[in-house]
Amino acid sequence: MTLHELLVLHASPTLANLKPASLVCLKTLDGQSEDLCELEKRGLSFLWMTSMTGCPLLLVYRRNALARTLATPKARSILAAAGCMGSLDDMLDHLCRRFASCRCPHEIGLFLGYPEDDVDLFIRNNGKKAVCCLFWKVYCDVEGALKLARKWDKCRKCYIECFRNGFSITRLCVSA
Repeated sequence: MTLHELLVLHASPTLANLKPASLVCLKTLDGQSEDLCELEKRGLSFLWMTSMTGCPLLLVYRRNALARTLATPKARSILAAAGCMGSLDDMLDHLCRRFASCRCPHEIGLFLGYPEDDVDLFIRNNGKKAVCCLFWKVYCDVEGALKLARKWDKCRKCYIECFRNGFSITRLCVSA
């Protein structure tokens, strides 16, 4: 798959400005290099990482939205417990180091816009005792989680259809 195809498939809600960040595994990338400058002009940022398994990862994020998401008292508390503190750039550096040293750092849920209470309870319960599993494991407010997951999924399906019908990724990316 091309990078643009992977972004549409895995980062549509971030392209649409519905969530602060998306994580894209680049294992199936066909090697083509595609320009991301136009997407950066529309408010997207990109962080290239490597997981401890060697899989290349791309965090696609909206800098201001991510900074707001990670600045709440609850998010700060969860992140501090994981050793992730400081500026947004410090937190992104921490995330890179964590992915390089463990399979999937649990605090990634906050970066991806998952509900703070679900991230907190996932960490406290070691991923067990979830009420249901959507894009993330849900521990509270199942109705709110279902609504959010449906919104993200509807966006993804719509973006895939538009992309298949010839819309460029730049046209699909909402300006911040």
